[in-house]
Amino acid sequence: MAFGDALLYLLILICATSLAVSADSIQGCGGFVEASSSLIKSRKPADAKLDYSHITVELRTMDGLVKDRTQCAPNGYYFIPVYDKGSFVVKINGPEGWSWDPDKVPVVVDHTGCNANEDINFQFTGFTISGRVVGAGGGESCSLKNGGPANVNVELLSPSGDLVSSVLTSPVGSYSFTNIIPGKYKLRASHPDLKVELGFGNDVVDDIFFVPGYDIRGFVVAQGNPILGVHIYLYSDDVLEVDCPQGSGNVPGQRKALCHAVSDADGKFTFKSIPCGVYELIPYYKGENTIFDVSPPFVSVSVGHHHVTIPQKFQVTGFSVGGRIVDGNDMGVDGVKIIVDGNERSVTDKQGYYKLDQVTSNRYTIEAKKEHYKFNSLKEFLVLPNMASVPDIKAVSYDVCGVVRMDSAGYKAKVALTHGPENVKPQVKQTDESGNFCFEVPPGEYRLSALAATPESAPGLLFLPPYVDVAVKSPVLNVEFSQALVNVLGTVVCKENCGPSVSVTLVRLAGNRNHERKTVSLTNESNEFLFPNVFPGKYRLEVKHVSPEVMSGEDNWCWEQNFIDVDVGAEDVKGIVFAQKGYWVNVISTHDVDAYMTQPDGSTVNLKIKKGSQHICVEAPGVHELHFVNSCIFFGSSSIKIDTLNPSPVYLKGEKYLLKGQIHVDSSSPNGVYELPENIIVDMLNSEGTVVDGTTARLVSSGNDQTSAVVYEYSVWVDLGGKLTFVPWDSRNNWEKKILFYPRQHHVSVINDGCQALIPPFSGRLGLYIEGSVSPPLPGVYVRIIAAGDSSNAPLKRGELALETTTGTDGIFVGGPLYDDVVYSVEASKPGYHLKPVGPYAFSCQKLSQISVHIYSEEDAREPFPSVLLSLSGDNGYRNNSVSGTGGIFLFDNLFPGSFYLRPLLKEYAFSPPAQAIELGSGESREVIFQATRVAYSAYRYSHSVIWSAKGRCFS
Repeated sequence: MAFGDALLYLLILICATSLAVSADSIQGCGGFVEASSSLIKSRKPADAKLDYSHITVELRTMDGLVKDRTQCAPNGYYFIPVYDKGSFVVKINGPEGWSWDPDKVPVVVDHTGCNANEDINFQFTGFTISGRVVGAGGGESCSLKNGGPANVNVELLSPSGDLVSSVLTSPVGSYSFTNIIPGKYKLRASHPDLKVELGFGNDVVDDIFFVPGYDIRGFVVAQGNPILGVHIYLYSDDVLEVDCPQGSGNVPGQRKALCHAVSDADGKFTFKSIPCGVYELIPYYKGENTIFDVSPPFVSVSVGHHHVTIPQKFQVTGFSVGGRIVDGNDMGVDGVKIIVDGNERSVTDKQGYYKLDQVTSNRYTIEAKKEHYKFNSLKEFLVLPNMASVPDIKAVSYDVCGVVRMDSAGYKAKVALTHGPENVKPQVKQTDESGNFCFEVPPGEYRLSALAATPESAPGLLFLPPYVDVAVKSPVLNVEFSQALVNVLGTVVCKENCGPSVSVTLVRLAGNRNHERKTVSLTNESNEFLFPNVFPGKYRLEVKHVSPEVMSGEDNWCWEQNFIDVDVGAEDVKGIVFAQKGYWVNVISTHDVDAYMTQPDGSTVNLKIKKGSQHICVEAPGVHELHFVNSCIFFGSSSIKIDTLNPSPVYLKGEKYLLKGQIHVDSSSPNGVYELPENIIVDMLNSEGTVVDGTTARLVSSGNDQTSAVVYEYSVWVDLGGKLTFVPWDSRNNWEKKILFYPRQHHVSVINDGCQALIPPFSGRLGLYIEGSVSPPLPGVYVRIIAAGDSSNAPLKRGELALETTTGTDGIFVGGPLYDDVVYSVEASKPGYHLKPVGPYAFSCQKLSQISVHIYSEEDAREPFPSVLLSLSGDNGYRNNSVSGTGGIFLFDNLFPGSFYLRPLLKEYAFSPPAQAIELGSGESREVIFQATRVAYSAYRYSHSVIWSAKGRCFS
């Protein structure tokens, strides 16, 4: 043998070994293609039988590459062998327009097969009807000459007129109805109807709908108001003619227009039936004597297959006129509002100039307004387009304003204005409630004086200054008078030395100075206080003691009264006395709690502490002790010390909350009274279901003649915000039957920041036990007890496994304890046996049959044959796709009697016979033999060279 031949033989032999190794991973994807029930019902008896052989099913990679494909059998069955594990897509390809459900299915090929060896089925659901609505096309500027209008509603109707489906046309006017079953239909767009005959296939409808043109709409306004009578002219470079019943019209100096429109009373203009194309709109507006400007001068409009509303409105503009506002010295006044015919139209600049835009030739009333000024006005003034400016408007008078500071109750002031020009008489005005006053006067020099409104009732009421002289050339707004000043004096009485820690504050209560505060501190030498130079009025005196240790600045003494209201008049206020009552203790509690305080002399004081912050006045100095009385909240300690010499805030924080519950156990059963446990364990689970703690429920009461229920109680301390699940269980490990609890668990959230409600009670009773048998007696039978309904106690839904067990040597099984709020069904199984229920919990057993498969190589029957995919199908939809072991041997067991069809599959091999039909009797064992012949090789010869991969596969 030549060296090259020997090398090729070695290559083929090793590649064959590689194939044998990879044969274990051979899988297949298969299923059926079928028509939907609606399509099957629509077929006529005379129609030929459906043939699916022209339909292709592809196996694709996740990137869309076709890995393999196969044609369907005439009855719709397909199968694609898959030699690599991984994720793929199975996609169906049929005639264009056919609808599928689904059209592709993602699959995973692994050790369990292709999607766990489930059938991958496709359903053919209907055909397609398509068509187009044609729109009018203009010149070359039309970008969609063969297009049509979008959003035209096209309806597909049954012969009786019932709506089957409706669609809106696309941007090019096309429409299509998918997934339509064969039959006769009508098409309708707008009002006309069209009957369409549809056979068993797709259909394309002729261009039966036509739109002659589209609307161009726009608006003309002036300052937001619609303008009537503005002409709009339509032009185009390539559209030669449009339907224009109102005529084209003419614009001076412009070429001939295609059409023209005139704005109506709403300022709206419309061109109708305009074909697709590009157009230009030019506005023109002529008044009686003037041609007004219209902006913009033109607008370009592109008309597709839809109506067009021009977003930019045409604006009719007019002419502008200006003027100036001046004071008595001909100086400009800024910030003056210009009112034209009752409407504000402008504001003057820093030099007093203003401008009125968009005016027409008309008579206007022009007024000027600014606070503290008074101007003349122009009445029925005629404004013309050729007018240079409006005549100046001058100020004729100004405000002179001020305030009289007087807060004394019962007193009012007035102000006199004198010493003015000869043409201005003296004036007197009473101040308002806030003491303000104002005079309106022409320019000149004046004197202002404040006096009591009723001098006879307030002879001692004085004001400073006595008078104020002002020269008025513009508004004067800062004149101020104040009442005369007096003294306020008093004393503070302390239990010990007062000192600088005690301060007294004088606060003004009314008038414009209610924000004024004055504070004085006492000294170590004197307990008296003095406030000099106080304005008459209503005041409040406040006393306060602040220790240097108190950072918050709060008063830590309590007083007989900590404020005194006084009415300060024209005389000094004397004899004010503040007296200390005791010491404040600030108690900050998270809950209401009953308490009592033990004082230094041994006496007690009962307290009701409220949630939040509160102050308790402790009259005697020394150490006090605060005790709490509340069994449902734990504050971390049973008592707290309070020292008046170091009055730190007392913080009461509820740290734990008491939860209590009961378990009611029924001590009776159908078999009489059973033994009860001494205690019941209650597990505590967190939100993840993990046991974090537990407690014991203890027996507190036994049953009597009237009831067989006994009561267990349990309690725990928990944190606020805790979310716990309480689960009681019978912890006895003897062979006695156990108690189950209803409900199985209680979820408790500690969200109430206070005493907690009782945990809802549990009910306990003896669990349900199911007993059954297998005949003839067979040990090791696997028994599954399944819930026949949803349990409201156990986490069991209908069909879920409740318990598993096996039969003993006598064929008997017992399962429990089980919750008795649902019914249970029982299943029994054992490999190689068929178990049949003959009662609720009784079964009969029968041994099953098997088929053994042997595969030999035609080339060398002595060599072990590689793994082969064996596809076994039988009656009633039975299927089994399995891979034989190395050596070509496989056993199909647990088979019922019947007809079977067995086919072997392996890439590059043919089998004789290609398939085998098998009739299998009850309990029978059959042997089937196949002979394999290699028909292709995966290795190729190059001249004296072979390349090997790291995984042992070969490449040429």
